[in-house]
Amino acid sequence: MLAIIKITFREALGRKVVLISLILAAAYLGLYGTGVHFVARDLARHPNPMLAQMIYPQLLSFGLYFGGFIVSFLAIFSAVGSIASEIESGIIQTIIPKPVRRYEIVLGKFLGTGLFLTMYAALFFMVIYLLINLKTGLELTGLWNALALFALQPVVLLAVTLCGSTVLPTIANGVVMFMLYAVSVIGGMVEQIGWLINNATLQQTGILASLIMPVDALYRKIVHLLMNPTDNPLQALQQMGPFGSMSEPSVWMVIYAIFYVIFFTGLAVYMFDKRDI
Repeated sequence: MLAIIKITFREALGRKVVLISLILAAAYLGLYGTGVHFVARDLARHPNPMLAQMIYPQLLSFGLYFGGFIVSFLAIFSAVGSIASEIESGIIQTIIPKPVRRYEIVLGKFLGTGLFLTMYAALFFMVIYLLINLKTGLELTGLWNALALFALQPVVLLAVTLCGSTVLPTIANGVVMFMLYAVSVIGGMVEQIGWLINNATLQQTGILASLIMPVDALYRKIVHLLMNPTDNPLQALQQMGPFGSMSEPSVWMVIYAIFYVIFFTGLAVYMFDKRDI
């Protein structure tokens, strides 16, 4: 299995989608860093503590929110055809006859791609964190816990996408994964609106979406770990903007996300083992 992990990791580094993702990430971080620089410079020239207290957290949540998009899309594209494409091309026929068990193929691909995605996400997070911390001086807490959760986001998507790749064609799997990701994002927004207007139905709808795909819930937890926002919904909205979090997800949601990864990885192993190739 170690050999498969190494091969998968090297393949992940060599894919064109990674190069494209790196270019987009560099462009995004360059624009983002430029914006943070000029905002911090203007507020330093014309000090306004109240405005800074509102703008700086919004810059951080904005950076993490759309940065999560880039990392999540890379996770989906990296795994969407990891098994399906090899079945469709016939490459898998040259691997299975060798003394390699099917579960080793699935776990090797998961661990190899997961290692790459974790490193990518951690680097992305640290660049955003340092840009905000060094340029604005914003006091942030829970760095390492937030970093771990940011790196967990693409792993959650990887587990589901890999599972889908064992039973669905590449294109169909990609469509399903993007729909699931959209459910998570929209559900998160609906839940925040529910907390803002104190609507229990919208809150429960958002929680249900988080159970279907917990990626957005992890992001909301990251916001709370870094900024400890006020419990007042209106003040929290002013402090963090539309990408903030009106209510902190519990630690049980984090535990759920971890078991979510374990479950879908195990399901991928089971489905691939039962598939007739």
